[in-house]
Amino acid sequence: MKRDLAIDATRGVAIWSMITAHFAHESVLATPTHAFPYVDGMSAFVMLSGVVLGLVYQRWVARHGLAFAYKRLAKRIVVLYLCQLAIALVAVAAALAGHRWLTLLLPVDGWGDGLRLALTMDYLPSGGNILLLYMVLLISAFGLFSLLRQGWWRWVLAGSIALYLISLVHSPDWFYLSAYQAAPHIQNVAGWQIMFVPALVIGWNWSQWRVPEFVDRWIIAIVAVALAVALFFHFGIDYGPWAHLEPAVADKLDFRPARAIGAYLAIPAVYGIFRLLLRWWHHDWLRPLVMAGTRSLDSYVIQAIALVVVPIHIAHRPWNTVTMDAVALLVFAACWGWAEFRYFAHVDKLHKLPLRMVRLVRPHRPDIVLGPEPGVPTPESSDVTREPGPVVDDLPGVDRTGTAGDGPERDGPVRAGTAPAGTRATEPMGVHP
Repeated sequence: MKRDLAIDATRGVAIWSMITAHFAHESVLATPTHAFPYVDGMSAFVMLSGVVLGLVYQRWVARHGLAFAYKRLAKRIVVLYLCQLAIALVAVAAALAGHRWLTLLLPVDGWGDGLRLALTMDYLPSGGNILLLYMVLLISAFGLFSLLRQGWWRWVLAGSIALYLISLVHSPDWFYLSAYQAAPHIQNVAGWQIMFVPALVIGWNWSQWRVPEFVDRWIIAIVAVALAVALFFHFGIDYGPWAHLEPAVADKLDFRPARAIGAYLAIPAVYGIFRLLLRWWHHDWLRPLVMAGTRSLDSYVIQAIALVVVPIHIAHRPWNTVTMDAVALLVFAACWGWAEFRYFAHVDKLHKLPLRMVRLVRPHRPDIVLGPEPGVPTPESSDVTREPGPVVDDLPGVDRTGTAGDGPERDGPVRAGTAPAGTRATEPMGVHP
């Protein structure tokens, strides 16, 4: 299966949208990715997470069975928990250091109480709670995979829509994720799952339904409808005569219909536009977006921690427009730089980073015995032909992502001029299968 770089670029746009929303709200930099009313980076993350999860795990289930997929999924949930824990611990440290106003959370009674709240995912900074929703949605995938394997995707889709409609009428407290803060409800899971479960079904049937070809064929119509709906939302609800209906149709906590409709139009439109651009442009022109998108989990954690750290150590609030833009660019540059570092250091998994650091000093430490360098054949695998390269495993819920995520196969972003859009990279930006 050929890799579709437009997915990575779309995830990169979601990263940029999230960063500008948190650091440069209503600035010029934020305008392009917030022009569509009620569609933001979080919506894109949840939808793309479902798409890529279904796309990758469908192949794993077909090739290796449910047990293999469940093992991978369990590992991924653990990774997400550890990432969310790191964000929570940074928030606790900031609060105990006297910077509680930055986290917008309630007081913490010492490190004992802070550790308890962090371990139970109850102490979450503003802009640092998305992974908690992801973990709940990924846990639901244990049941969804079994149903999809049986070909019951229609029942899965019907159940998702039914649950969403119920959440619009009545949402009991157990529908919500909560945290230790003044407004404890974070997200309505029954509402937000409408961005994940149908997207999972689409990803599961990605090849059978020929989704990329469908988007290519109907891109003009998709963009036209998306623009028409955006104008209606803007002039009818956001700043129009039906503004009083906004809480009922566009609330983010419960993920009301305007947000779902907008996301399912805007995100495919962006994806389709990137597919067009990648046919005409050198791929390196989109490299910052693609690289940040391939490491979207890392990028999310970086921006969530920066949201607490930057106001303390770099620029105190309130910020003027220039400061907001500069900070947003700095945070995105950090996300891009980290993605580049992981690529060039061949760190496909974060737990391998210490091993890479040890290899740097191995010539001076002959007593250290390590395994072979990446890509070097061993006696047990003398037929190895793959070059070293990153495993694209960054969207929450996916161990190895991208449209070529077939388990052990690995590929990365494409270098400019080395391959047509959507093809597997074989130059320095990727590896052979």
